[in-house]
Amino acid sequence: MIMQNIIKKITAFMLAISLLAGCKKDGEFLTEIRRDGLTVDNALITKSQFDLALNSCYRQLQFFYNSTDGWTDFWHLGVNFDVAATTTVYIADPNAPWVNYTKINSQDGQSAKWWNWNYTMIKYANTVIAGIENPAAKLTADEKNALAAEARFLRAWGYRNLVIAFGGVPIIAGPVTAPKVDFTRNTQAECYDFIKKDLTFASANLPISTTVPGKVVRAASDHLLAEINIILKDYDGAIAAATKVINGTDGPYSLMNTRFGARRTETTTTRGTPVDYYWDLHEINNSDYQMGNREAIWVAQFERNVPGGGIAFPTQGNWMIQGRAYWCRHWLFAKAGLAVPGASDSVGRGASFIRGTTYSNWDVWARSAGDIRNSEANIRRNFYFGANIAAAGGQPAYKKGDLIPKSFLTAYEDTMWYIYPNWTKFGTDKHADGNFINGYTKDQYVMRLPETYLLRAEAYLAKGDKASAVADINVIRTRAKAPLATANDITLDYILDERVRELYGEEYRMLTLMRLGLVFDRVKKYGDVNQRASVAAHNNLLPIPQGEIDKNNGAKLTQNPGY
Repeated sequence: MIMQNIIKKITAFMLAISLLAGCKKDGEFLTEIRRDGLTVDNALITKSQFDLALNSCYRQLQFFYNSTDGWTDFWHLGVNFDVAATTTVYIADPNAPWVNYTKINSQDGQSAKWWNWNYTMIKYANTVIAGIENPAAKLTADEKNALAAEARFLRAWGYRNLVIAFGGVPIIAGPVTAPKVDFTRNTQAECYDFIKKDLTFASANLPISTTVPGKVVRAASDHLLAEINIILKDYDGAIAAATKVINGTDGPYSLMNTRFGARRTETTTTRGTPVDYYWDLHEINNSDYQMGNREAIWVAQFERNVPGGGIAFPTQGNWMIQGRAYWCRHWLFAKAGLAVPGASDSVGRGASFIRGTTYSNWDVWARSAGDIRNSEANIRRNFYFGANIAAAGGQPAYKKGDLIPKSFLTAYEDTMWYIYPNWTKFGTDKHADGNFINGYTKDQYVMRLPETYLLRAEAYLAKGDKASAVADINVIRTRAKAPLATANDITLDYILDERVRELYGEEYRMLTLMRLGLVFDRVKKYGDVNQRASVAAHNNLLPIPQGEIDKNNGAKLTQNPGY
């Protein structure tokens, strides 16, 4: 995908266009002078120009994973829902929106961000789709179909994110070239019909493979089509779409079940813990299909010093993205003798923005003896004293290197900031220049094959075919060396649990719960204390941003109930 270099070219490209509007005399500044060369009219003519324009969509995708260096970057992955909660904000502002659900309203910044991020993606995609129809475009028929398929997939993905989160939203099917303040909301049915048409076209015209990491392929479209068909209760259609990904129709995909990638010859990580192929899935340089990862369907590009890499929040170029947010700050746990520069046991500069809930950290593992996803290599639960600690207050003395016991964790911040399970998929034990304060940025899975299996299992379950559902789930559990499920185990809750075990911090958990109508039920049952006390039924949808309602003064943009 060529993002960093391409973005520089786009910037220069747009600057060149603006310079063409220069004038010779003061009185000529209102006269548009058409010059030979680059103009707005010929900006999308060649295949390479269309590729440049599509890269704006992929650049936008990066903002879904890193834009502010805080918990809000990962909100849609389940933070302050059932699987994770913010930590530092509880002390700073326990009544902040999404910590306290009663404070979510039309002024909520997260809802506005979700609206704007996705409509920006749609805007870029619409520009490409419209440009393809320009008679001056120098494209073959095959190039037109492939470019349109890519743009229509990206547009469908943006609308999927919006409709699940807000309900029916305005369908904008082409570029908005003049001021418009009279948008109205389409129905959910109209929106899903629009999405399905885009995905059907994409599934027929996207390439099966690409040499460019991060570019969408046919499997991504069928994966998303499976989810949309579940929403539409077209379970046979969902099964058919998922099966095309699973059975090789869309290319040779399979779960990785042997060591692979950049660190495949290493056998242990910090303190001698054995590592495995699930650990390999989440190491740097291992995320892309082009790197040999046969379960990577769509991957957002972040790795540094590669074409298309980098992150959207530039000041954090040396820090890991999710590792910084999700990992505890045990390296600053002075009470346990861990404080820079003495944190020799540290594997990274966690900031404890986000902590898994009791549900995700412990409950889902209750019947998973032997599951490699819960090994110390993949969820680090053991932390060690960084210095000798004298006996005090009824506590015994401890030596440097001793395991920090639960009995030592007595204050609120001990388990909310300093010591809690670190899912190692979010970070690394290797750091730039050997300094643990430095980190790395790795690519982010948007779609991975286990989710395709779980979508198909969900469709089978909805049809009443538990035997087929459990077979799909057990493909994943066999790879994880976990006890196999039985048909009697299989419920929607079980599938949601398996999503946590396999996809925590990867799936858009917010959307999973919203499309199932389960935000209230799941947050009430598994959310952190503030969320459980404040969540309400209307929180299954987000509020329409007030700024959008106010600007749209030519028609009424109806607010969702409860807000």
